[in-house]
Amino acid sequence: MWFITYITAFLIVHVSCGKDIYKVGIIHDQCSTWVEFDISYHYKYPNDNSEIKYECLETPEGDMYFEKLTSAFNKINHTGISALIGPFNEAFAHGCESVRIPFLVTSMVPYHWTESSFLIRIVPGIDVYGLAINDMLNYLKWKKLGLVYDHPQVPHIFSGLVDKETADIKTYNVLNNSSSNNVKRILKELRDKYFGNFILMCSSKNAAIVLTQALYLNMLSRPNAWLVVNLDADRVALEQYEDSRANLTSLLIVMERNSQSCALQSNNLTNAVFYDAMNVLNKLIDLNKNSSRVQMRKNLRKIKIDGCTGLLEYTKVGLRRETFFQMNTLSTVQNGTILKFIGKQSALFQSGTWRSGKISMKERLLPSKSYQTMMKMSNDVYGGKTMIVTTKIEPPFVQWKNKTEDKNFTGNFNDQLEGFIVSILDEISKLLNFKYNISLVPDGKFGSKKSYGWTGMVNELIQKRADIALAPFQITPGRSEVVDFSKPFMTKGTSVVVRKPERSVSPFQFLLPLSKNVWICIFFSFILAALTLLSTSRMNCDRQEKRMDNALESFWYIWGTLLRGNLQVSPRGISSRIISCVWWFFSLIVISIYTANLAAFLTISNAHIPIESASDLADQNIYKYGTVEGSQIEDFFKLTTIPYYEKMWAEMSMSGIVRRVDDGFERAMKHKYAFLWDSPTVRHRTAQNCSLMEIGNPFDLKGYGIALRKNSPFTESISLALLKLDERGVLYRLEGKWWRRPNCPDPRQSAKSREIEIQVASGMFIVLLAGIGLAGLIFVCEILYFKYFAKRRKKSVEEREENNVASTQNHVASAADVKEEEIRCKLARTLSIGENSIHSKWESYDQL
Repeated sequence: MWFITYITAFLIVHVSCGKDIYKVGIIHDQCSTWVEFDISYHYKYPNDNSEIKYECLETPEGDMYFEKLTSAFNKINHTGISALIGPFNEAFAHGCESVRIPFLVTSMVPYHWTESSFLIRIVPGIDVYGLAINDMLNYLKWKKLGLVYDHPQVPHIFSGLVDKETADIKTYNVLNNSSSNNVKRILKELRDKYFGNFILMCSSKNAAIVLTQALYLNMLSRPNAWLVVNLDADRVALEQYEDSRANLTSLLIVMERNSQSCALQSNNLTNAVFYDAMNVLNKLIDLNKNSSRVQMRKNLRKIKIDGCTGLLEYTKVGLRRETFFQMNTLSTVQNGTILKFIGKQSALFQSGTWRSGKISMKERLLPSKSYQTMMKMSNDVYGGKTMIVTTKIEPPFVQWKNKTEDKNFTGNFNDQLEGFIVSILDEISKLLNFKYNISLVPDGKFGSKKSYGWTGMVNELIQKRADIALAPFQITPGRSEVVDFSKPFMTKGTSVVVRKPERSVSPFQFLLPLSKNVWICIFFSFILAALTLLSTSRMNCDRQEKRMDNALESFWYIWGTLLRGNLQVSPRGISSRIISCVWWFFSLIVISIYTANLAAFLTISNAHIPIESASDLADQNIYKYGTVEGSQIEDFFKLTTIPYYEKMWAEMSMSGIVRRVDDGFERAMKHKYAFLWDSPTVRHRTAQNCSLMEIGNPFDLKGYGIALRKNSPFTESISLALLKLDERGVLYRLEGKWWRRPNCPDPRQSAKSREIEIQVASGMFIVLLAGIGLAGLIFVCEILYFKYFAKRRKKSVEEREENNVASTQNHVASAADVKEEEIRCKLARTLSIGENSIHSKWESYDQL
């Protein structure tokens, strides 16, 4: 049962006080709601020459068709209607044709009904749905699919499918039995037969049952794919399947709230269809002035309305010349905008549109273009209009052609301004064929929301004093609520700029070519090589020749070869020579690297910055910092929940905020002040002023866009023009023009040509003097040492000599005594022998 709305409207035309009064009848269960709705419609689109009154009607009664037809004739004749609006009803259709009044139909007309000039269709017909679904199936390359439906016209829709002989389509009608158990049985049967693609063409009530059962059976997500076709104005709600990763694509009538003849405040398709019915009716009334009611339908082909459901144009038999469908996925339903369209299994497209008025499928099915984009591509929305452009001075985006600002100039600024974004506007105007006049915003602000309202260029757009705000606008949620933005033409971040600190010169610049760690490693390598050489020399043939067998000689040899000294002694052992060769190679590399970089480091002075990124500002007290009052950067720090950014806001809010961008750069030049601003502007300023430097990498990346009025018809065309300029390389060329390479001299580039100052070379003299002083000190120590020890050695020598003399004398005396004793002994012995001999002689003599 259709719970969607509708109406029959009837018009009675008579003259009262010179004004035509039309009586409109509405058939609907909530007729009073539609009457109130139409009052708001006519408040937006008043008609000074006519007045419309309403009366609610019921559908014709009767069990037999003849009884219903009689009831319809009675209602029409009794009320004297001149037009009828509402869902298709055969009795009312015959009645309207008989009395020759138009019937504006807001539902699908049955397949068997013949075309009639009195039947004006607001929604697509069966043949249109069939062509759209056929294009979708061919595009998706679905050959095997399951169809679940409950609408009696669906079989007629599928009867005209191309390649239906080769397609494997399994259909199920749940009109008479849409219970959960029956639906579950159908889905299980399709799953068991390996069906993975499904088309759902049911009322919103039955569609919810089918999708819920599919969710329970885990058949909504990939690899399964669903195409939900919304028939008439009945829109299937997909929001409840948002968290199920459902692979759902919906096909429904276009609903364009931003069209010129649509005042919808919500995404209600039923309201959109009703609005278009009222649009057509109003236009017919305007074209039927001073004519009878039966002449009203003859003006049908003169109608051309940009309605809520797309462009409304009709043939003489009441058919829309072109019908539009929109395609969107589940992920787009929540916020009411079309973001994605799932086409091929491996591809994602932006919002898609299908149109019936083209010959080929490629022209009909546009998976990457919205309805608004498609219409902008085929129509001139500017119509010779001169666009009013508001801007502000923001080099290099917008700047004066002459260096001096002409504050008294009040004419056209087109010839007075230049810059990156001005060049972009000029290129866009050539592509879209429109003219423009530029003026400066009075308060010089981009636009921020205050307690009293919006300021700056945003306010100019809101008050409709400008069509375009030409500036490097940050696309933020707050601004997007009140104005429209084009596609971003540049990505920007927030950078920190400070004055370059004064560079200092160290006396020991000659140590800079190598880092501290390298110097330490060289020292330990020296120790290791010397000890290794000492160890090997004590074991090999060098020990015999007394070459490197002591520590002094080994260390002196290693040190001398490092400094390229001329040494007389060298090792002869094989192991010692291997160590020497390796050390020579090591020394060659170290000295080559050192000398190659020495000249550059001797001519470069050091600049010490206590910050390396924006977050470092929170933990230092040398630099004050801040940004521009009322800017989006200020809003970022106000609303952020990042701890160090919160700490920064507490500091900068006290004394770091400036009123203008120029004030921020000037304060950074004169004081220890870090200015936070957009990275493109900082890059431009630092390229022009060599006294400024950018710190770290940009943060809080956002896009720059061109701002337009809310629901502006020019937004899509300007966005497309920007994409074309980007594709053709125009944006890249313009960026290179307005952001030139910095002209600041690079200290490294001029290192070879600069003379060495005494401040830089003083380190080598200090080392020399220190070495001489150390040698002198050691020399004095050596003199004292040798003088002291020489005395002690002389004394010890004298004592030793005296001892030697004494010992010699004693030795001589003792030797004389011994000699004398020996002589005495010899004499005694001799005497003894002599006496004995004499005695024996005398004894012999006596014996004789």
